[in-house]
Amino acid sequence: MSRFPMAILSLGLVALATGCVTRTITRFEDNQKSPVTALEVNKFENYLFFAKKTHQFYLCQDTGDKLICKLSCDGTNDVVCPQASGGYGGATTNVR
Repeated sequence: MSRFPMAILSLGLVALATGCVTRTITRFEDNQKSPVTALEVNKFENYLFFAKKTHQFYLCQDTGDKLICKLSCDGTNDVVCPQASGGYGGATTNVR
């Protein structure tokens, strides 16, 4: 196989692997007694053959001019964010 068709094939495979990620804040709550804000976020990952939605929870420290947020359900503390995936072959979820 010559280099040109191989380059076109490689470029096509890379283009198929890229996707789009968007985040939507569905709820936020300020704590009146301390500079802490809780965020509830829906993260959507869309690719060519499948899509994934993750419901994430962040705990943010208010420093005055910005929020420093940390994911609360990252799996390091036995709490995993709810996820749902779908594609042409079906759908999966980790929600019980």
